Amino acid sequence: MEKIVKSIKEQINSGKNAVLVTIVEQAGSAPRGQGTQMLVGDDGLLAGTVGGGAIEARAIAKARELIKTQEAALISYDLSGANKADLGMVCGGGVSLLFAPLSAEDEAACLLADTLEQSLQNNIPGYLRQSLSDGSISLLDEKGNVLAGKGTAAEVKDIGYSGKTQGDCFIMPIPLKQRVILCGGGHVAQSLVPVLTGLDFRVTVVESRREFARQELFPTAEKVQLVDYTKLAQYIDLQADDFIIIMTHGHIHDYILQEQLLRDEYAYIGVMGSRRKIAAVNEKLTAAGISKEAMESVHTPIGVAIGAVTPAEIAISVAAECIAVRAQRRKMTEGSCPSTL
Repeated sequence: MEKIVKSIKEQINSGKNAVLVTIVEQAGSAPRGQGTQMLVGDDGLLAGTVGGGAIEARAIAKARELIKTQEAALISYDLSGANKADLGMVCGGGVSLLFAPLSAEDEAACLLADTLEQSLQNNIPGYLRQSLSDGSISLLDEKGNVLAGKGTAAEVKDIGYSGKTQGDCFIMPIPLKQRVILCGGGHVAQSLVPVLTGLDFRVTVVESRREFARQELFPTAEKVQLVDYTKLAQYIDLQADDFIIIMTHGHIHDYILQEQLLRDEYAYIGVMGSRRKIAAVNEKLTAAGISKEAMESVHTPIGVAIGAVTPAEIAISVAAECIAVRAQRRKMTEGSCPSTL
């Protein structure tokens, strides 16, 4: 969504109109799910995607028509291949797309883009509501109060990760980024950070060695901090939905961190190391009073088993495991009110 919001602001600042296209309903199999968006300008696609292929081409063409008229539209597309007059895609399902016009002359649209950008940058929970009839958009806070745009307060309970139709509106959560606390700044960490940030994770790197706790080693990281591993909580405000990755420069540091972290619960804890190293650390953790259940919750050896050897390969393996855990957590949020998605 960040790229879409950036493109909205660029369009508005250039005095150009655009159309925000959102999948508001999905049935069966489709290339992309409910809540997926793209932004279209006079010259075509500006940011995002609703699935590519024929459906996206058709949607872009329709959006370019609606830019001229500044009208909203709700259109259903058959992807089953049964209707030869439609797209002929054989995904086996269908989608409904909402086309919402954004006018450069609309002050509410300008404020909406600015406020939404701030919410994304600061990882502030909230919801985007769109009228299914006129396409008007408003930004709601986590309680359903209007922060920007057109509309009134709404009930946001049980919206879920992918959004929900409520009356004449479609409401979806702002896609906040999952925070990763990466303990260690070695070669694998340096390969892993750009992969994770490219996958919409926000990463904080913590290191006990000054020479590795440097922002220039991790240009895409949100923060790089020199810490004392024995007092991690004094440096980082740890949250229950954090992903924590441990890849320090020694067994003792892994133990020190796990001894602190495994007394609480987090969304994910992964530790890099050999099985022999893991066994040695677990023996010490047991002696320190850490439960067997807590130790078994740790993803170690870290990553998906793809035979990774090099730092770059290990980074892909670890990122894949983080994607899998995040996807499972998103699935679990359906029917609830997620904080971090």
